[in-house]
Parts: sequence; structure tokens; C-alpha cells
Amino acid sequence: MIIIIRKCNLVINSLFAILSLSLCSCKHESKFDLNKDIYHFSERMENGDTIKIKTDLSACMFFAFEIYTFTKQNDTLFLEKYSEAASHDKRSQTLPKIIYKVKAGDSLSFENYLKFLNKEDKPYEKGDFPLVTVTYKKQSRKFYDDGLQDKFMKHDNLFTVRENIYPRDTFFKQEAPPPPPIIKNKKS
Repeated sequence: MIIIIRKCNLVINSLFAILSLSLCSCKHESKFDLNKDIYHFSERMENGDTIKIKTDLSACMFFAFEIYTFTKQNDTLFLEKYSEAASHDKRSQTLPKIIYKVKAGDSLSFENYLKFLNKEDKPYEKGDFPLVTVTYKKQSRKFYDDGLQDKFMKHDNLFTVRENIYPRDTFFKQEAPPPPPIIKNKKS
């Protein structure tokens, strides 16, 4: 009788352990869809979601990009920024994670910037060199420019958004060059 009780306890404990493990291993599947939610991502992301926005800042002989990583944890949206530039020498910077507090409807939000890019999108037929790429898991959305003037106009809008979020970031700012020397005319 004692042996039967021990075997029953062993079976019950084993079933309890298996059931506990199976409940813990169930993962919540996010309902976030980049294609539907891109212009409201800060409001629609779920805990555990991560979106990356890669911006190509290159022009002529200047090569640079930034990656903005948005991560939702404990019902809070965090943002981390990585910048890299390589023209004469390679420089990079990673800014620490901050809480992203800009509302989707704010004119200086990333969502509003992405709406602007969508309105002004100029798909390039000769290659795949997007100005901005937004990725979430296996989904991506790319936005293009139509030459340097269009690229710089779109960069200016991005820089306004960036400066609102990171007002002290000086990675791409350069000091003004010194004024040219004054040359006195020599009279002959």
C-alpha cells in the first residue's frame, strides 16, 4: 500500500512539474503588425516588441547612418540610438536607453516623420538604397529619396525630430570653421 501511495505521489508530482513547465514556456504572440501599425507604433507595440529605424545619412563622400531601436518593456517604450560616420576616420556613438515620451500625434514624433516620408516617398528604380528602413521581426518598410535635394530635405525633418528627443546629442554637429584671414591690399 505504501509503495502504491509513493508511486501515485511520484506520478502526481511529475504531472505537476510537466504542467508547470508547459505553462511557463507558453510565449505571448504579439499582435503588432508593422504594415498596419507603423504610423502609431509607440501606442500599438506590445511588451517584448522591438522596432529598428535605420536612417542613411550618407551623401557624396560622407558615409553615415543612425539606428533608432524602440523596445517595449513593462508597458514602457524605450529608445536607444546608435550613430556611425566614416569619411576620414570611423566614429561611432551609442546613446543610453531613454524613455520615449513623444506621442504619436506630436509633430516631432517618429510616427509623424514616417507619415511625411510615406507622403514624399520616391522609390528608386536603379537599386535598393533606401533613405530609411523600418524593421520589425521579418517585416520591413523602406522609404526612398529622389536625389540630393530630396534627401537633404528629408534629413532636415529627421534632424528636427532627433533634436527634440536628444537635444544634447552633438555627434554630427561640427563647429563652424574659423573666418578666413583678412588679406590687406598692397598698393603698387
